[in-house]
Amino acid sequence: MRSEAPSQRGFGKAGAVFLLLFMALMVAAFFARPLRRYVRESLMQSVTSAHYRILCPPGALSQDAMTQFALHREPLFTSLNAKLNDVASNAEIHVIFDPEFKASPAAVASQLYEVTGTTVRSTLHGRVPELDPAADAEALLHIAWGHPGNPMVARWTARWLVSGQAQELGMAAAQVEQKIGHKKVENLLGQPQAPAISSEDRELLGAAWINAIAEFGGAANVRKLYSAKTKSPQLAEVSKTLSTTPTELERKWQMWMYAYIAGMPPANPSMNMPTDMPMSK
Repeated sequence: MRSEAPSQRGFGKAGAVFLLLFMALMVAAFFARPLRRYVRESLMQSVTSAHYRILCPPGALSQDAMTQFALHREPLFTSLNAKLNDVASNAEIHVIFDPEFKASPAAVASQLYEVTGTTVRSTLHGRVPELDPAADAEALLHIAWGHPGNPMVARWTARWLVSGQAQELGMAAAQVEQKIGHKKVENLLGQPQAPAISSEDRELLGAAWINAIAEFGGAANVRKLYSAKTKSPQLAEVSKTLSTTPTELERKWQMWMYAYIAGMPPANPSMNMPTDMPMSK
C-alpha cells in the first residue's frame, strides 16, 4: 500500500498540472478574439459629432469622409429619438468601420453590420462609409427599451422604427406577399419548416408584422415583444406575451396584410385577387 502512494501522488500532481494547462488554453482561446479586437479598435482613428463617434483603422478613411458621415447621420438620430420619446438625447452611438469585420453566423445574410449595445460594427468597402439606418435604430432601441429578448425580433423592430410611413411599409410587404404567397406568423418565426423564404423578404415581412402589432395594440405591445426573452420565438409564446391566442394573432396579421393587397394592382393582368379570401384557421 505504501509503495503505491508516491506514484498516486505523482499522477495526481501531473493530472492537476495538465488540467490547469488545458483550462489556461481554453481561456486564452476564448478571450483571444475579443482581446485582439479591443487592441485593434483602441488604435483606430476617430471623429465625433453631437451623437456619434466614428472609428476606422488608420488610413482606411479620410477624416473628412468620417466627419461628413457623422454629420449626415445626425438628422436620422433626431428622427429616431423623437419616435422613442427623446430618451436618448444625451447618448452617443459608436460606429466602427473595419475592412476585417465579419458578421456573426446568426446575422442576416445581407446584413453587413452587427449591434452590441450602442456600438455598431460594420464592414467597409471603398473610401465612402455606408451603413443601414436600421443599425442606428437598433442601438437607440437598446437605450430606450433595454437589451432585446431575441436578436431577430430586435432587427424587425429596428426595421419598423426606421421604415418611415406605415403605408410605405405595408405596400412593400404586400408586393412581397403577392410574389411569394401569404406567410403566417409561425412561418416568419421559422416554424414549422416552411417553404424557403429569403432573409430579406423575411425581415421585411417581420417589420410589417411589427407594424401590424403597433396598429392593433400600440407601441406598448411592440415593447413587450421586443423585451420577451426567448432564444427561438414560438407562436404560442408570442401569443401569450401579447395576451392573445395564436388563432387571433394569425387572423389579425392576415387581415392587416389583405388590406394592403386589396389596394394594389394585380401583379400581372392574369392575376385577380379573389373577393372572398377566407381567413386562416
